[in-house]
Amino acid sequence: MRETANMIDESGHVLLRIINDILDYSKIAAGSFSIENDKVDIASVATSVVHSVQATVQPGVSLRLSLSPNLPKWAEGDPLRCRQVVENIVSNAAKFTEQGYILVSVSLVAEDVATYTILTEVYDTGHGVTQDDAQKLFKPFTQLDTPHQKRRQGTGLGLSIAKSIAELLGGNIGYKPNPERQGSIFWFSVKLKKLNSLQQIQIVDALPVPSSDLSRQEVSQGEDLAEQLTQLMKISPMARILAAEDNIINQKILVEMLHGFGFRYITVVSDGAQAVSTLSATTDAFDLILMDISMPVMNGYEATVRIRNSGIRLPIIAMTAYALKDDMERCLEKGMDDYIAKPMNKQLLMKKLLKWLIHPGGAVLATTARGRQKIPPYQHLTSQQQC
Repeated sequence: MRETANMIDESGHVLLRIINDILDYSKIAAGSFSIENDKVDIASVATSVVHSVQATVQPGVSLRLSLSPNLPKWAEGDPLRCRQVVENIVSNAAKFTEQGYILVSVSLVAEDVATYTILTEVYDTGHGVTQDDAQKLFKPFTQLDTPHQKRRQGTGLGLSIAKSIAELLGGNIGYKPNPERQGSIFWFSVKLKKLNSLQQIQIVDALPVPSSDLSRQEVSQGEDLAEQLTQLMKISPMARILAAEDNIINQKILVEMLHGFGFRYITVVSDGAQAVSTLSATTDAFDLILMDISMPVMNGYEATVRIRNSGIRLPIIAMTAYALKDDMERCLEKGMDDYIAKPMNKQLLMKKLLKWLIHPGGAVLATTARGRQKIPPYQHLTSQQQC
């Protein structure tokens, strides 16, 4: 039974990676892939990637990290996208290395008045890459023909996406053979801006004092998430959610997520028409609507237009598998307040709910206002029955 559960869990992770790769590739092709500008803790990015990939390394393979002592502590760039590129090439090494070692080396290779040039090199003792294959490594949908083909799971988009992101960051990515023994070296170079004096002061003031061996970045992120969850769970027991989702499995996953955040009053409908009729009958009973886009009878766009035309101003968060820029803009044009891409990330859903349930200006939840219609805890409405 446990083996079956592990297989299901692994298959789910593989499917999620495939979906994310396809979404990223689509965004890059459409020119809608966003790059942020934030503070980057260079060492923590590499350390976090190594910790994450460690679980996927084959038995007997050593995964090591080497950080140059002259690395700057902080710089300015996109920490999420830098991590995505590094994780891609380290994961690739883990996938194709069955004995020997994987070494992740991060160093400062150049510096001027305004920028640092950071080089990340990933050495492995895997099967290596032929000259012919090396020419197409970074092309979309490339799957190398290796004797261990059964271990390859994915779309063949990973390195192509990593190259595109590296270029969007103003950097580059490449491959060369491992000169020490059979294997490969994948490298990623990027220029990161230096922080000004004010930014450095702000970082020093904001740094938490870690109480364990976790990195400062990991401690800070964990504290932020814990604080957000605490805030959400203060209001979730009395908040009322209307969710419109036609897929039964997605309904169950969504309800489980909401229950995990402490929500008790959840009404689920299976199409946009039911959402509209439910709101018409119980106008003041809900605090927030989660609206799927692709549904039978009436889609999420049309349902939102009808809801807005009726004068209902509840926050509506779109749940959409269409994550391109044009699709996002269409959600907002139709009257939705926000959107979250499928498959949904639990932490992101938590942030969206917190954002729209804690109203600016001291507005109250529907459940705290007098005269609001009462609805029972979790219920699933269909066109035939209510349960």
